[in-house]
Order: sequence, then C-alpha cells, then structure tokens
Amino acid sequence: MRKTVWLLTVAALCGLSCLTLAPSDLLAQWGVIQRGVEAARPGQPATQPAPTKAYEGSASMSDTKTGVSTAPVTYQNKVRSFSYTIPAGWRLERGDPAGNAERENIIFMKPGTTCGFNIHWTQMVPSFPRKAAVDASYKQAMEEKGIGKYMAVKRRDQGGKDGVMGWETIETAEKGSGGFQRIQWQCYDGQNYMYSFMAHSEPKDFNANRAELQRIIDSIRFRR
Repeated sequence: MRKTVWLLTVAALCGLSCLTLAPSDLLAQWGVIQRGVEAARPGQPATQPAPTKAYEGSASMSDTKTGVSTAPVTYQNKVRSFSYTIPAGWRLERGDPAGNAERENIIFMKPGTTCGFNIHWTQMVPSFPRKAAVDASYKQAMEEKGIGKYMAVKRRDQGGKDGVMGWETIETAEKGSGGFQRIQWQCYDGQNYMYSFMAHSEPKDFNANRAELQRIIDSIRFRR
C-alpha cells in the first residue's frame, strides 16, 4: 500500500514538473502559428479588424466601407524614399502605406484569396558590410535553388554601387516557407537599411496570381 501511494505521488510530481518546465518558445511558436492562420484567411487581418476608411494617398479607394481599392494605387514612402503600386481589389490590413515611421510593418491582402504583400525595413549599424551580406545571401540562395527550395533566384539592384543592392527569390510549392510560396526581394540601401518586400500566397493560389504578385515586386522604385 505504501509503495502504491509513493508511486502515485511521484507520478503526480512529475506531471506538475512537465507543465512547469514547458518551454516558453513553444508557447511563442504557437502564438506565431495562430497569427499566421489568421493572416492566411481570405480577407482577414493579421491581428485586428480591417480599417473602415480610405487611407492617405488612396484617392481611388472609393469604397470607404471595405477599404478595397477600385483601381491601382501607387504609394510614395515618405521616410525611406521608395514607391510601390498595389493592384485594384486589394486592401490595406496593417501599417501606414506612406511609411511615416522609422520602423514599419505594412501588410496588404487580396480579399477572397490567400494573397498578401508585406513590407518591412530596419536599420543596420553603419559598419554593416552590405555588399558582402548580399553576395553571401545570393550565393546561398543559388545553392538552395539547386536543392529545390527556389524555382528562381537573381540579383536585383537599383542605382549602381551606391544605390540599392539585393537579391530576389521565388519559392517552390514543395519546399517553400511553411505552406506559402513567396516572391521576395531583400535589399540594402546606401544608408544600410535592410528591406524585405514579400508577395505571397498559398500554393493553391500561387500560379493563378503569380503574375500579379510579380508586378507588385517589379513596381518598387527607390529614389536616389
């Protein structure tokens, strides 16, 4: 009897220990997964309801109830001096499209699909070796193309050696990023700001929307 009680006590303590020692990063990952699922739902924002008004610089967004553009909209980023064009039928989900912040996350979605377009930038230290970083990242991406992660990889620069330098990748459906296919341009400007421009969708929507996603990436222009 004593032996049985002792075994039950040890088992209970072990169970409590497992709960107490559950890794915090696992819980954090679950939060990321939940946010990702929300972002992938057609027409749904990543964390909060979609705005119910047109946005600054979006004169063609006449549908003020839904915020869905009725014609292509070109945004001029006032902080980092670049522009980009969002096609008709898309909606701003998060962020200021004019980029009135030193560090910003901007997200557009195409309602009725899993298509999205994300912009993120951050400042690196002045001594950051941007050319070496781009060369190394491009080389790695070319190797990853060889193992089927990417279907296309290329250098993508603007403005010569003192301008923007970077690389573009297009993921495959089989070995892409967690159920999504992305067209991504990562680059650095002359002030060592790092940018990530990412047009993406679930594989089931990618082929039908690939040309439109590519046009968004191709529309990005930096002013010197």
